[in-house]
Amino acid sequence: MDGQHLPSDKDALISSPREESGYVLSTVNQYPSPAADGDWHGALIEETSAFRADVEQFGDFHTLLWDADREQTLDVRNDAYDSAVSTESARVPETHIENRFAFDDGTDASLEQDVVTCVDRPALAVHNRASFEASEASEESEASGESTDRTVFSVVNSSIHAGEDEEGGDRAHVVTAEDGAGDEYECLVSTDGERHFAVALHRPETGQRSFDGRRVGVLGETEGDDKSAWHDIYGENDGYIDSNEAGEGSIDLGFGLHVGDDREVEWTTAVGFGRTEEEAVDAATTTLAAGYDAEREAFADAWETWHEGVADGPTDDDAANDMYERSLTSIKCAQDPTGATVAGVFEPNEQGYRFVWPRDQVFIVAALLAADAETEAREALAWLDDKQIDDDTTDDRDIPRGGTWWQNYRSDGEPHWRALQLDQVGGPVYAHWLVWQETGDDAVLDDYYAMSRRAAEFLLGYDDDGFPGKSQDPWEEVWGHSTEGSAAAIAGLRAMAEMADERGDDAFADDCRATADEWAGTFDDYCFREDGYLGDHYVTAAAPESGGGGVAPDERPDAAAFMACWPWNVVAADGETMRSTVELADDPAWRAGDTPCVGRYPEDDYTPSSEPEDGGWPICEAFADAVRWLDGDEDALRDHLFDDAPTWTTATGLLPEQVDGDGTVRWNANLQWSQAMYVLLAESYVRDEPYGMAPAPDAE
Repeated sequence: MDGQHLPSDKDALISSPREESGYVLSTVNQYPSPAADGDWHGALIEETSAFRADVEQFGDFHTLLWDADREQTLDVRNDAYDSAVSTESARVPETHIENRFAFDDGTDASLEQDVVTCVDRPALAVHNRASFEASEASEESEASGESTDRTVFSVVNSSIHAGEDEEGGDRAHVVTAEDGAGDEYECLVSTDGERHFAVALHRPETGQRSFDGRRVGVLGETEGDDKSAWHDIYGENDGYIDSNEAGEGSIDLGFGLHVGDDREVEWTTAVGFGRTEEEAVDAATTTLAAGYDAEREAFADAWETWHEGVADGPTDDDAANDMYERSLTSIKCAQDPTGATVAGVFEPNEQGYRFVWPRDQVFIVAALLAADAETEAREALAWLDDKQIDDDTTDDRDIPRGGTWWQNYRSDGEPHWRALQLDQVGGPVYAHWLVWQETGDDAVLDDYYAMSRRAAEFLLGYDDDGFPGKSQDPWEEVWGHSTEGSAAAIAGLRAMAEMADERGDDAFADDCRATADEWAGTFDDYCFREDGYLGDHYVTAAAPESGGGGVAPDERPDAAAFMACWPWNVVAADGETMRSTVELADDPAWRAGDTPCVGRYPEDDYTPSSEPEDGGWPICEAFADAVRWLDGDEDALRDHLFDDAPTWTTATGLLPEQVDGDGTVRWNANLQWSQAMYVLLAESYVRDEPYGMAPAPDAE
């Protein structure tokens, strides 16, 4: 197998809070991953992008150690017997990676790497420290005056064009360039014709700035001119590279650094990005000329400065405050320069999560507002305004979509999936209302009033005999009268009514309020089922036309229904219908066996195995605990924030989409919706009131 990764989770995110960096976004993954090979125990840099969060520049960055005496080449992912990943702090996501190796003769080696993205330019900087334990053979060689031969190698999988087109490929070649001081560097540059990255190295101890062998290969090729760099280095295992000058297609780039008999070696690798080759090469060489320590100091200063402008962890618990600040760091890392935040930086399957869902954006806006990150919240709202459908476009169900949003987007605004989800229509109206309420800025009301009015007009016209028409549920599986989507539509109309009142748009306000009240009056008739799968409870959707999982969507309880209580404010937490539903969230058929985390619904098969598994979703438990707390359970949020959620995190404290039965991260780490929910629950707990509750039905 080539050095490409299998679908996997990501344990750490690395990015700069400044736009000058081009928002380079990188991840580190520690194996074994639930979605990949359990025999791997290493950690490596994966899936780095720049300028656009959804377009990878390269997939994996392997580091390999070769020792002539042992006649072995060991790779960080495939061969490390142990690894560790950590970040400098909750506020500063400099990431530290350690991999430990054992050669066949029993001697050890280690590789420590520190990783930052640069603040003043689009570049990634990696400081490397490799240590080799002396073997009996090497000690004998040294005693006799002979040299032991060691080389460290790097292999990078180029994936710029392949990230958008399965038929795509990149072109790469070798160049030589000077930095501002006149020092000359050898670089490997890859491009899809529009975007470029350049990789170079520097060993300060010797002043080396060139490669000891370098190759551009084609993935999967094991011989000839196109032989992959991975095969040349790892497969052939001879300590040498058959150098070439260029290559194209699905390529990988490999290069070596010969270190002879040194047992301790340090070097820095930089990857620069640009819209031209010159920009990419300059970003890489400038980074190496500055040195890792300078880049790390600037990175830390930038993040500390950003955090000084937002809220500190607000609770009375240090660990919870750490998670709060870490969640904000994660959200900021995942925010694209356009203002949109990608849902997650991982690839559980072919689709990946590097897309922007308007619904996720709504909850992220709320979390940013709650944490005083007003600039980022306003940018996210502006993105929603810019991406609203404002023409007569119809979808594949012949629904006129003017005033709505597509299901999700690439970060540059290109639509991806296009199903109608009503929480992605009512939700943005609510987000507009919330930003206006929280900032007290009437300019916010005016600037986005047309956006919200168009969305509300769509909702008013989407009435189906006294209830919202059918849409896709929030889990992307069911077409029907979605419980959560209908509640979001009601909340959106009520939010619109308040804004229309403020603008003197009285007749429209009355229409919005009347329709919302009518829909709320029939809500339980559609969405609540007596004698359902687990008893009396809200379901995924009424009159479904399709559905995932093993239980019918109109029979099973669904955690998305808890959103009808908070934030949509359609169903009261102390009402019989919501109480009977949330009580069932403790049923073993619905929640994880050994940790208090409820799943989406019973028999959910959206898992790495594609079979129902014991486990839960932190975002679902967050909504369930909010309902419990609103119904008088004073410990619900405290337990969630201080005891439970901290056990559901990655090595660097990020919350995932899913956990398994005992609370271990199961799939899709660094889900930004999960991070946003932690912030919102913490703020609600400290304020002793639910943050961001949509307008009440009797609001005037």
